[in-house]
Formats: sequence, C-alpha cells, structure tokens
Amino acid sequence: MQIEILFEDQDFAVINKPAGVVVNDADTNRDESIEEWWRSTLKQSSEPADWQKMVPDDYPTGYGTPQEIFAERGGIVHRLDKETSGVMLLAKHPGALLNLLTQFRTRKVQKQYQCLVHGKFQIVADTINLPLDRSRENRLRHAVFPDGRVAITRYEVQQFFPRLNVPKTVTEIHRVFADAEFLPKPLNRKLQTTYQGFSLVNCWPKTGRTHQIRVHLSHLKHPIVSDEIYLGHKREQLDHLWCPRLFLHAKQIIFKHPRTNEELCFQMELPADLLHALTLLDID
Repeated sequence: MQIEILFEDQDFAVINKPAGVVVNDADTNRDESIEEWWRSTLKQSSEPADWQKMVPDDYPTGYGTPQEIFAERGGIVHRLDKETSGVMLLAKHPGALLNLLTQFRTRKVQKQYQCLVHGKFQIVADTINLPLDRSRENRLRHAVFPDGRVAITRYEVQQFFPRLNVPKTVTEIHRVFADAEFLPKPLNRKLQTTYQGFSLVNCWPKTGRTHQIRVHLSHLKHPIVSDEIYLGHKREQLDHLWCPRLFLHAKQIIFKHPRTNEELCFQMELPADLLHALTLLDID
C-alpha cells in the first residue's frame, strides 16, 4: 500500500490517509489496513532508549503497561472512517503513543475537517452540543440520545452552492458509467428536483465520538454528501453518481510534539476526487 508520509521522526509520523482504506485490523476486512501497513513499517525502525520519559505521569494504568497498550493499538493514535481521507497521527513507540493519547483524552488536540453537506444553513456558524450513542435499531449507526456520551462539534459554513450543474453532471456521469441502463430515468429531472443546494463546511470536533460529525450534521438535517449510513437510500445512490465517496476530509491537526512539547500543525487540502465533485456545483 502506498501511503503518503507528510512528516516522520523517531517518535511519530503524520500520514495522508487515502479514502477507502480501513484504519484498524478486523476479521471482516480482507484488504490491508493502516494498522497492518504501520506494523510492517515499524519493523524497519528501532525504539529510542528514552521513550519512557514521554509517558505522562497520570496515564491511566487500568489498560495495561505502555508496552501492552502499544502492542494492542499497533501505534494507532486515532481513527478515521474508512471513506474519510486526510491527516492522521501514528506513534512509533509506547512513549509517544501514551503522550499523544493523553493529549486527545484531555482535548488538547485540535482537528479540522472539511465536508460538503446537503442544504443551506440558517445559522452559518455555531457549536453543536448533543450527546451520542450507538443506535438501538442499527448497530452500524450512531444517534443523538439524551443519556449518550458528550459530543461537541463547532462548525462554520465556508461556501454555499445553490444547485448542481445538471448538464455538466449528466455528461460526467455518462463518461464514468458506460452502462446507461444502470442509471435512473429520467436522470436530468431527478438531479434537478432532488437537491436544494449544498454547503461546504469546516468542522472542529471537540470530542472524538464515532461518526460524530456525520451524526451531528445529519441531526441538523444537513447530511454529508454520499454518506452511505446517514443519508436516505435514494439520495445516497444519486449522490454516488457524481461524488463517488463520502465527502469528508481531515484537513488539519494541531498537537504538541511528545518529546519537545513544541506545537505542531499539519494540513492537507482536499484531494482530487473531492475537488472534482465541487466543479460540478454552480456558484451564483
């Protein structure tokens, strides 16, 4: 697997995770994961002798020793959903892992995501504070529950696109999908009547719950484009004709170096596939 490494030193690496790649190993996943790739990469490096100095004094010991935690997590500091692209942190030894995990746990890490959602916001910048938990009806979904875990997301609308450019989009769809019988009929009319505009949104999650941004925005009636889980089936199928995957990208991460305590910022702009989807939208 070819993974772009944005930065690497003796303690950690920052990668540009591609869409379509699972982060953690799982029996249900037959393809190579980020965890598997990283374990293989780590075999070529050695631990620094002073890694213990980076372990915070107050790290919770209930999960095992630093070595056991590192072995269990495989150096994975945090996760991104399979279809989410962007910046991601990986630790190279137990000291760096525990240090970075503590920064996440104490909410000292700042993450910025960029997404394209359905509809126009009445409030263009706000903070969503709604607790989340796994859905009782569908274990693949998460939802807002009064007794769920605290989840906080700040968002700001960057740009509003009033409509899809239907002629341009239809031409693109026919170019990509050779089988015209597969396409809904009449395609032009469905594209014109299904959508009421799109918003390009920046999100800063203060907490790190599963599917947090996806659930929060969906709860506001602004689901992310091409979201297979939180969109209605018909609209999700139509989205995938012109935006082939979830329009969610981890754009930026800010944290402190586990060794030097220097504040670091890494950023990755939207990849080509998502930028191309934006070219199919009209701007007034």
